[in-house]
Amino acid sequence: MLTEAGLNCTARQIRLLFAIVLTTCFPAQAPTLWDNHKYSMTDDILHQHRTRYNDITIVFSNAMYNQALITIEDLCIIIANLPLSHFGMHSPNRNASDLINTELNRELQYNTVEMAAIVARNVPLMNDEQRTIYDRIMFVVS
Repeated sequence: MLTEAGLNCTARQIRLLFAIVLTTCFPAQAPTLWDNHKYSMTDDILHQHRTRYNDITIVFSNAMYNQALITIEDLCIIIANLPLSHFGMHSPNRNASDLINTELNRELQYNTVEMAAIVARNVPLMNDEQRTIYDRIMFVVS
């Protein structure tokens, strides 16, 4: 499936497909699947580096693979709230700001309309002390 996708899809689409396969099919040999298809999942990153440095001789590097794995892990977290290590793969190397951004993005993935409905249903149920605290918080953040 990934081989066929490599012929017709962008690297971004292949990374998404790989994340979907990981999170829904739980392949027994996920690291092997990655090794067999990492080039097609990373070729856009290679192209970005070649373009940025105006050097077509740049080749795939571990840093590029790591960048692709970060993207794949982010997708797995969004889809199933599971890191790559859950699938028997090594987690990509991230710096602290990447971890914070990933967690922040995950926290922001909620339905605002649904959240507003929950708040509208529950605010009238608050006792006086809860309502006072709620009103103070809402005053500060608005």
